[in-house]
Amino acid sequence: MRIALIIALTILTSSFLSAQTKQDSILAIITNDIDSMPEGFAISIALLNNDSTTFVGFSKSNTILTQVTNKDSLFEIGSITKVFTSTVLAHHIISHKIKPNTPINKVFPFKFNNKTKLTYLSLSNHTSGMHRLPSNILPLLYKNPTNPYKDYSYELLDNYLKEDLQLINKAQYSYSNLGAGVLAYALAKKNKTSFETLLKATVLDKYKMSSTSYNFNVSYFGIGADNNKTENWQMNSLIGAGGLISNTNDLSTFIHAQFDTENKELALTRKETFSINDNFSIGLGWHIFDSNTKNEKFWHNGGTGGYTSSISFRTTNNTGVIILSNISPLHKNSSKIDELCFKLLELLK
Repeated sequence: MRIALIIALTILTSSFLSAQTKQDSILAIITNDIDSMPEGFAISIALLNNDSTTFVGFSKSNTILTQVTNKDSLFEIGSITKVFTSTVLAHHIISHKIKPNTPINKVFPFKFNNKTKLTYLSLSNHTSGMHRLPSNILPLLYKNPTNPYKDYSYELLDNYLKEDLQLINKAQYSYSNLGAGVLAYALAKKNKTSFETLLKATVLDKYKMSSTSYNFNVSYFGIGADNNKTENWQMNSLIGAGGLISNTNDLSTFIHAQFDTENKELALTRKETFSINDNFSIGLGWHIFDSNTKNEKFWHNGGTGGYTSSISFRTTNNTGVIILSNISPLHKNSSKIDELCFKLLELLK
């Protein structure tokens, strides 16, 4: 009895020390990686391991990093919005309302320039050949570089599709904000509603993401490349490409849902649709490293004028990392966000 008790206590102590060591290691990695961030910097992190979630947050004031509780703090998530746009598409495919290789053209009341045809799938996985941005947005970029999409109206987008649409690198992977924006526009037109309404009905309500919206105010001001405050972005007609505001609490619910083996919609967003190279491919919305191996991981990041975000997760062991921050992707330290995301995911193995 005594021997058994000693063994049990040894195992328990060992397990506790192992967990504590991992926690200390995680905190050390985080603080080391963000120590050089500028004044006013804030970061919210969610670490997912099976059914559990650990939230970690820091802010920097007077050159001092302070651990804070900010799982409910709101940040711009940038291009991670594209994953949600693709999830709306997946909903329509699973519901047999859309076939992925169907051209979107039939939902528009006009012909595209050069009789160009674009499919739902190619817009979702960046193989449509569309430019990264429409050519007629350039004057707006020069006019308002701190909020470049704000005045890009649906009228301007229609004019581009009718008069200026040109394709490059068709049937190859070529990342396109324009393509994701047009995808959301087509889905909204097909359903005769706004994309905001459609997204809420098919995704946000389903996963109880009440703190995710295009219309909320952020909790921290954005920090630009020059360490000054930035203007928040409004995406106007290209909201399918970016513009969502969320927090790690909401996003952790969405990533936990990815671990549900019976969720066909989310599984479809992760199913490989195009191989970019030997180790990198894309599903509908998620980018995939080491597809169909035990190390397979899904990833997307985002960046706006003053915010950088990154999400990566594995369904092979139900682990994931979500990072939201208020630093511009043009800032010299912004690459640390993706790097930290991948480092932490490896620690959760």
